[in-house]
Amino acid sequence: MVERQLVLRNVADEGPGVHREDLLREAARFFGWARLGVDIRDALTGDVDTLITAGDLVESEGGLMLAKGS
Repeated sequence: MVERQLVLRNVADEGPGVHREDLLREAARFFGWARLGVDIRDALTGDVDTLITAGDLVESEGGLMLAKGS
């Protein structure tokens, strides 16, 4: 989980305003997963939600980005 969250944070940092679906796809590609199956999608979605709740990511109409100071 820690590694997935680190990748999600890095992808969001590289492309501020990335939409959730694109973020999930890019993270999956990083790990070499060719497709987003239900298990992978659920895990990554849970990680994104955890990062938002923790205040590490901010989600708006413009997409996801790192919170200031993260």
